[in-house]
Amino acid sequence: MKITIHRGAHQIGGCITEIESDNAKILIDLGANLPDSGAKELNEEDVTELTKDVDAIFYTHYHEDHVGLFHLVPETVPQYISKGAQEVMACKYNALKAYGDYNKKLAAISRFRNYEANVPIDIKSKIRVTPYYVSHSAFEAYMFKIEVEGKTLLHTGDFRKHGYIGGKLPDVLQHFVGNVDFLIIEGTMLGRKGEKVIRENDIKQNTIALLKKHKYVFALCSSTDIDRLASFHQACKDENVKRNFVCDTYQKSVLDIFTRYTESSLFKFDHVFIMHKSSIASLDVKAKLSNEGFLMPVRTNQLDLIKEMLEQYDDEPAYLIYSLWQGYYKGTEKQVNPQVIELRELFPGRILDGVYDGFHTSGHADVETLEEACRILRPRLGIIPIHKEALTSYQSLEIAKEFPIIESSEQLDNVEASIR
Repeated sequence: MKITIHRGAHQIGGCITEIESDNAKILIDLGANLPDSGAKELNEEDVTELTKDVDAIFYTHYHEDHVGLFHLVPETVPQYISKGAQEVMACKYNALKAYGDYNKKLAAISRFRNYEANVPIDIKSKIRVTPYYVSHSAFEAYMFKIEVEGKTLLHTGDFRKHGYIGGKLPDVLQHFVGNVDFLIIEGTMLGRKGEKVIRENDIKQNTIALLKKHKYVFALCSSTDIDRLASFHQACKDENVKRNFVCDTYQKSVLDIFTRYTESSLFKFDHVFIMHKSSIASLDVKAKLSNEGFLMPVRTNQLDLIKEMLEQYDDEPAYLIYSLWQGYYKGTEKQVNPQVIELRELFPGRILDGVYDGFHTSGHADVETLEEACRILRPRLGIIPIHKEALTSYQSLEIAKEFPIIESSEQLDNVEASIR
């Protein structure tokens, strides 16, 4: 068995992991570089060369830094993702068709094959891949248990314990995965040890408290973060709040996908008021929202809509929940998003600001959870960190005294682990 980390060992995002047996080969994720990476991106020729003898590609979830190069893969290479994630991607690119040509991406999405939680997929009877559901800031995110040539490894993808279903993580690792030979594990939070990690349920409670005080609230957040949207939706439904959960037709279509594919009432988005641009000034709509108030999740491309609503609903000051990464408004030049700054400027002195005020939390495992996962899985041959900043290291953790850490090209037993 050969494990090759093509990308991700020294950067967050752009993840590409290759696992090969004597006559079978798979990739886990084929992610695009994040905008501030500074690295040259792979083109179609590069991807064709990388995947020319690959038997299958498995995607952990639909975030661009894990799936972003999918449309460059030759049609002959099978690509796997969950059915719900496939629908979210199709929904996104169908909406983007209004702004450009996304037919190639939509065609590639239509060719995706699907995997299911806990159901193994065998590739040439040599590599067995079993997906397990994890908590992340994306709907239907998975880790993969991979069995090949008598050895077992776990590729965690992006995961955490502080999301709504995150508490199940130890049981999944203990009872479904068990001890492994190699652990390929993310390390996003290694460079953010001082960042406050808030439980999703606490964000819901903080939103309830906010809605009790203020009638009009906008929330700048990811349109596909099921946990965050559930927190805001449930806060609006709270008996002591009863605010309208307002969104546009695109956001409603995403919420409908979440509702179809989940069983928990927490993720049933059944209390939604759809706001059409043409109905902002409608007397009936204005009477309802002015009387009952609302929380509305928004995106940066809705600036004009937000401005119109602020003009119509001006009997009380509106507040903004900023539920995204702080780097978008105070990071480096390449990280900052001018639209985020412009949107924030619409709410001077009226912003509930991310992790500082308890309205945002990371989609990634904190250091304690990373160490807990390692101790449960007890990787015999080594821990291979990915999805981490170049200057951070698992060597700084206590677990480095217990397990081998592979952060550069090494050979262990008869297994070659190549880190690029």
